[in-house]
Amino acid sequence: MSLTSLAYESQHSLRQWLVGRWYAHKRRSGASTLDEEWKPHRVLLVLDGLMGDSVMCTPLLASMRLAWPRAHVTLLGRRHNRELLAACPHIDAFHTVSADPYAIRYRRQVRGLRRWIASQSFDLAVIALGDQFASAIAAAQVPVRVGVKGHFLEACLTHHYDIGVARTWGPDERLNALRCLGVRPLDPSPNLWVSDPARATARVKLAGLGMRAGTSYAVLHPFGSTRRQWWPPERVSELSRVLVDRWDLDVVLVGGPETKGHALLDMTRGFDATGALSVSELVAVLSDASLVISTDSGPFHVAGALGKPLVGLFRASRQEHAGRYPSASVLFGEDGDCDVACRWDQCRGVPCRQMSRLTIEDIARAASRIHRAA
Repeated sequence: MSLTSLAYESQHSLRQWLVGRWYAHKRRSGASTLDEEWKPHRVLLVLDGLMGDSVMCTPLLASMRLAWPRAHVTLLGRRHNRELLAACPHIDAFHTVSADPYAIRYRRQVRGLRRWIASQSFDLAVIALGDQFASAIAAAQVPVRVGVKGHFLEACLTHHYDIGVARTWGPDERLNALRCLGVRPLDPSPNLWVSDPARATARVKLAGLGMRAGTSYAVLHPFGSTRRQWWPPERVSELSRVLVDRWDLDVVLVGGPETKGHALLDMTRGFDATGALSVSELVAVLSDASLVISTDSGPFHVAGALGKPLVGLFRASRQEHAGRYPSASVLFGEDGDCDVACRWDQCRGVPCRQMSRLTIEDIARAASRIHRAA
């Protein structure tokens, strides 16, 4: 982390700590008990997080709808959170944010967000991802405010839930947000929904890249939110040829705009969709795939929630989500030097030596098992 980034993170945390201390001193956290017959009418669900984390919060949505079928649920999150859940039947409205509540440069947007929350007459706010929104919700005087125990802004909340270790939490831990209100949640298996418009536009984009309609294809995602999660992109072309030769599958390479040009496909039956798809369209492309190969990243969780045949490419030091989805066969890259030189959240080598240990033949064998089982 650069000195500038470290300074920003430090002031960001310090400001939240000071606000949390102020709320604790003023005793403004509100009541902590609810009547047994209490049911909310207007619910704000804060879901401002990475794609994979957001997928793991989807059981919370289904359980909320079952518990409060008549409640109006508004999701507050970033554009990618909205696109990911655009087809979710349990969300009635979306409000998209573009700035962190503690961002110094976006004060006007933050003030507007606070005014919007106050104008909506929410009687319940549940923070699934985005703990930093707690003070804005408290300032808007939402009467019941649920968030994670142990955060700097815990004093801004009326109810708290435990997620255990931040590194290992999953869908069941996020359901504690309802358990602390006395609600018994549903099965914690993640689920996703595909919108017909997104499916249609995704097919148009694939056709524009040269793919014929009705073609069976595999999706490759060798990238990740950080470079230490990447599988070596120079091997993508050879892997794509293996998928074509052994299983007669076209290959679609996916990734964000920042990944474009970092990996080359065998263009005989390979289609580079990096930077071309919205999140909703990515969900649609994954839902129609015959096979998905992905690093431990958002597309891995999306494909797992969709129940697709899935090969996961993981670092041995980050195994916590490897067993999350029954349809996945996960490979772990191991390297003895990494065990000594690196931490779970910090890799000394780019690309990561553990990821580099995963060979094309390893992936092909896993793909054969999972594709045959499907």
